[in-house]
Amino acid sequence: MRRDGLLPRRTGPVGDSRSRSLKSAGPTLYPTHGFSPGHEVIRLQRSPLFVALFTVFVDLIGFGVIIPFLPFYAKVVGGQDGPAILGGLVAVFFLMQFGFSAIFGRLSDRIGRRPVILGSLVLATAGHLVLSIATSSIVLLFAARILAGIGSGNLSVAQAYVADRTRPEERARGMGLIGAAFGVGFAVGPVIGGLLQPFGLAAPALGAAVLAATNFGLASLYLPESLTREAREKNGRESHAKFLDIARRPALRALLIAFVIVSFAFSAVPVAFPSLAIELYGFQPLQLVLIFIYIGVINVIFGNAAGRLARRIGTERLVALGSFAIMIGLLLVPWAQHWSVYVLLTGVVAAGVAIAFPLIPSLVSKRTPPQEQGSVLGVAQSLGSLARVPGPLVAGFLFDRVSPASPFLVGAALMAIGFGATLVVYRERGRSSAAPAGLSVESMVRRD
Repeated sequence: MRRDGLLPRRTGPVGDSRSRSLKSAGPTLYPTHGFSPGHEVIRLQRSPLFVALFTVFVDLIGFGVIIPFLPFYAKVVGGQDGPAILGGLVAVFFLMQFGFSAIFGRLSDRIGRRPVILGSLVLATAGHLVLSIATSSIVLLFAARILAGIGSGNLSVAQAYVADRTRPEERARGMGLIGAAFGVGFAVGPVIGGLLQPFGLAAPALGAAVLAATNFGLASLYLPESLTREAREKNGRESHAKFLDIARRPALRALLIAFVIVSFAFSAVPVAFPSLAIELYGFQPLQLVLIFIYIGVINVIFGNAAGRLARRIGTERLVALGSFAIMIGLLLVPWAQHWSVYVLLTGVVAAGVAIAFPLIPSLVSKRTPPQEQGSVLGVAQSLGSLARVPGPLVAGFLFDRVSPASPFLVGAALMAIGFGATLVVYRERGRSSAAPAGLSVESMVRRD
């Protein structure tokens, strides 16, 4: 049987004999229109998976539209206290994301992915609308970022949706495409925000609200549920994975350590890299915008290639290589004597993040039973969000109070630990870390 994508395609009104026997066997835990082992796969752009990826893409555009203008919002309401208010706005956003990633993941196991994704988009739209009128109220400003932070907790649900819709051997590609969507949104958002800025400080927030509302409308029309009623009822009866249960699984523990460190390193990028470029090479705002676009393009290229590379050399090995690239890039970039070397090493770090950031959740998913996908991925995203809270603050403090090189050297030292954790996973790649971890959706369909 030929497999050239992520989802099955109906090649005729009947399909092959194995598919007919599966469909006649009674209800299955996962819908056959989203995963049917007997059919060939369709192209991504025709699939519900594309809608889920597009949801992540538009979410990140909205984030990118807002983030360059938060310092100005903070300055308007706080004056000289603007930097402290900005730190609080960044922290409260990631704290909300931290708390609600796990809640949304667990909830999506019980009631389905679709309603949780739609609800999160409503919250994101509300947050952006409140931000557009928050130029004179610190209370409204924080309320806006709280709502947006809660809405951003849907990434774990999107990853669980991908896990529902892909076979284990194809999951690395699916998670890599989430990383690519992440990268495109990260690059496009600031450009759109810059185009809207001449219309006033409220314009970027209104633009982000329109994007989130459009995202909600498209998801309402085109995003089907990935879990059947039987699956949701079964998940509701099952005991869900708790953090301590997950921490007892050696491979999952190592993966979560690596994910926390990569998330911390990623969150420091918007502070440390531009600050170094300004300090050493005199970069101007336009050049910094181009750097962020460059980072986004690197994310797209390597995120899209991650699945193919994983099939060729193995997901565990690829994650280790990505972590090593981040470590080496962070270690060397402070010593770059010319801006071209800085740009090259920035690309090395961006490529490492583009590989490791989505593929670590892929490995977590492959080691997790189907009924715990949302819960476990929610815990992973919560820990990642928690790591992203101090990242920008620590990077800024080290850069200002210690030395321009210090945030990069500290990041490289932490990534050495993360690299070691990925080597643990690589050595244990032949074992199953959870029973019945590694069970594929396909195997459950066949047994029912």
